[in-house]
Amino acid sequence: MSLGELARHASDASGLIELLARHPSAGRGAGEEVARAQRRALEALRLARESAESPFTVGLVGELSAGKSLLLGTLLGLPELLPVGDEAVTGNVTVVHARPAAPDRQVSRETSVRVEYFDEEQTVEYLRHLRDALATQAADGGLEQRLVDELRRVRLREPDCRELLSFRDAYLGGELAKSLAGTLGELDLIDGALRHVREAGRPLYGLTAELDDTLAGAAVVLPGPAEYRTLDPRLTGGAITAGLLRATMPLVRRVVRDVEVARNVWDVREFPGGELRLLDFPGLNSAFSAVRDQYVCGTELRSAHTILILLKTTGGATDTPERIRRMWQAAQRTDGLENSVLAAVSRFHELPVSEALLRPYVEYEGQLLRDRLLDGVPVLRDLLASAERLVAGGRSDRIVLTSAMRALSTGAGAQGIGPHFARARHLDTQIPLAQSRAAVWRAVGERLDADDVGGALGGMLIAFSEDGGIGRLRRALLDHVVQHGVALRLEQLAGHRAEASDALREVYRGLSAGPGTAPVDARAETEVRKRLTALLSVWQDVRTRSRTELLDARRLRLAGEDAEQGPTLLEELAGDAAEKVYAWGSWRRLLDAVQDEHVEPASLPDDRPPPLDADDLFTEFRDTCQEIEARNAPRLLGALENWLVGHQRRLIAAARELGTVITPEAFERLRSADPNDNAALVDRLSRATTLGWLRDAAEKAVRDGSTVDAAVGEARLRDRFPLRLGQALPWHPDSRAGTYARHQTVVARYRRDMAAMVLHESLGRLADAQRAVAARLGEQADAFIAEMREGQVTNALVTAVVGDTRAEADTAGFAEQLRRLADLSVYSWQRGAWAPEAGLSATGPDPTYLDVFHGGGE
Repeated sequence: MSLGELARHASDASGLIELLARHPSAGRGAGEEVARAQRRALEALRLARESAESPFTVGLVGELSAGKSLLLGTLLGLPELLPVGDEAVTGNVTVVHARPAAPDRQVSRETSVRVEYFDEEQTVEYLRHLRDALATQAADGGLEQRLVDELRRVRLREPDCRELLSFRDAYLGGELAKSLAGTLGELDLIDGALRHVREAGRPLYGLTAELDDTLAGAAVVLPGPAEYRTLDPRLTGGAITAGLLRATMPLVRRVVRDVEVARNVWDVREFPGGELRLLDFPGLNSAFSAVRDQYVCGTELRSAHTILILLKTTGGATDTPERIRRMWQAAQRTDGLENSVLAAVSRFHELPVSEALLRPYVEYEGQLLRDRLLDGVPVLRDLLASAERLVAGGRSDRIVLTSAMRALSTGAGAQGIGPHFARARHLDTQIPLAQSRAAVWRAVGERLDADDVGGALGGMLIAFSEDGGIGRLRRALLDHVVQHGVALRLEQLAGHRAEASDALREVYRGLSAGPGTAPVDARAETEVRKRLTALLSVWQDVRTRSRTELLDARRLRLAGEDAEQGPTLLEELAGDAAEKVYAWGSWRRLLDAVQDEHVEPASLPDDRPPPLDADDLFTEFRDTCQEIEARNAPRLLGALENWLVGHQRRLIAAARELGTVITPEAFERLRSADPNDNAALVDRLSRATTLGWLRDAAEKAVRDGSTVDAAVGEARLRDRFPLRLGQALPWHPDSRAGTYARHQTVVARYRRDMAAMVLHESLGRLADAQRAVAARLGEQADAFIAEMREGQVTNALVTAVVGDTRAEADTAGFAEQLRRLADLSVYSWQRGAWAPEAGLSATGPDPTYLDVFHGGGE
């Protein structure tokens, strides 16, 4: 499954829709059945195109006050986007459409907000859901089975719950009412909302209305039962009011917010389709809206490709995972929940663990492994175990330790925060807490990262300490959408594809049986289209793979010698970092000064003093990082060239295949038919057969991103330095640890930590360059594929090869056009239809006039 296949579903559907739309009455001569089949095909193709092009959806699910809203806003660079508080505030699903902002915009912004009410059918469906939940709970509470059956038979055919209220008054009182208090309270709320709709004097069912910021808050903030009874739902001049929204909130389906995300905050263009849809679900254990919450969440879950489940750091075990599984089943999802889940431990800076408990692990003399740490911090062990049970195979790359407060403490998204938000979220105490916890968890994470080879927990802790895990979470979301979401989308597309193929077959058979001219011989045209599609399939593969493989330093390789595979970028950087750090002169001087397992500074001559404090080591750390970073650009470009070579060979093979059907005479016709227009077409064909210009674009992206202000670079390296600047080393004459034995162990640990941090910093800077290269290549490839997909290119080639033999717009001509176009698409009804994924032959003639088709060489 690939992004290329998804794009092909959309583009193939567009081509067929265009053809069918040009002949809306072609089926009349063959009968009404053909016309109906044509309408059915158009509908299925439109649904398929809409599904293939619609943004991917991520749902945030968790308990009340798990921090979903603040985390979502922080991801987008808008921490104040959604109402947040210490208590439950999210009472409705909020849909956030995240689109990329203009290149010159440095701050994200919200562009519009609107509320969508249930229509009458959805309201009745919710009432039935509430009735069934009440019957189940009443049966568990001891209600007679005949009465339970009678409750389930209560008729609900319109938005009215009077029969449910009558049953409640007759049979659900006394002690039973106490066990049903939450659901009965919810019944009161929906009854009040329905009454308010009648009193409002305006139809609200199915209504969509634009809101300002104040009204948007009223549409999602949970009103308490006492407050609910005092709300004034009356309209003022026919306008939507806050009172009306609060009073009718049980009937609100969702609030939709449109956001433009600044590219320096989060480049959502990396996602398939260039945008993302995020769902902020209500907390799942509300005391008086639990049934409704499960209903609205289950409804929206049908469209979610990724579920981000937030686990609170406090509160102990809950039934949240089981609630989510029930919602998943209610949404009638056939795919496994675990494959769709990412798990985030939210508000990690509040984990109830003291810094005094963690400090000994930082100073531990032996090898610090995950199990040793978790045995001493059982609350972290239990949280990780819960997260691992939620995700498929317990995969660590799908688990993130997050803290929006830590992200805000680094300045990410903190600009422009208002005083009300700062007070409501207690930023004066929360941010200092997040900063101090980040420092100690970073030290623990770096020890684990260096000692526990292959372990993932160290990286999780470091990611939390850097930006609250926001960067790791963004990468995890992108990886999951690309790996799982695309495959799921293609699986969901299968129904639309089958429906379209079946309808297209009916149209073709009906048209072929009708009157008209003889079908046009389209073999030559088919061969041109087939080979041109093969050429484009290589480009689609380049575009698809660039979005994942170019971001992975473990897969990008440098060229080796004598056709051997060279090292990966990660291997190259790891070896370089270790080699350079271990060659520092400081280590040699320190080891030369060791006497009886102590470093004795006075034992060395004055011109070779050993480092006595952390600042003495920082200079070598800084110089090493800068030296490795200076070599990152040529390394990355070398690996990119090696990566492009394999695709270039396939491109040449595809060009030669195209050359087998374009004769010299056809090529000359192409060039001379319209010199002004076709010069651009010939240029496109030339660019289509070489990837050299993509390499040039990548080099420009690296060059544009390589300039970093010296002061900024110095400050960043000081922040990354493993030791505290100004800290006296254990052998400093004034250090309290001056008598500490086994200084060699300390030196070895410092050297190991320095090498690990140099590698970490180098990989971080390399990752920035990789993202820039991948984005530039993706943009260039997308634009070029769009150019090549224009009908003008294909039609010019076809005309040059077969002459201007366009089929007549009669029944038989239209039928032949439909068959040809469908045969080359994913919607073909023919078994064994040609597909570009089948492979390419590199054989065939290589006439000199086709140099344009394989320029660039191998």
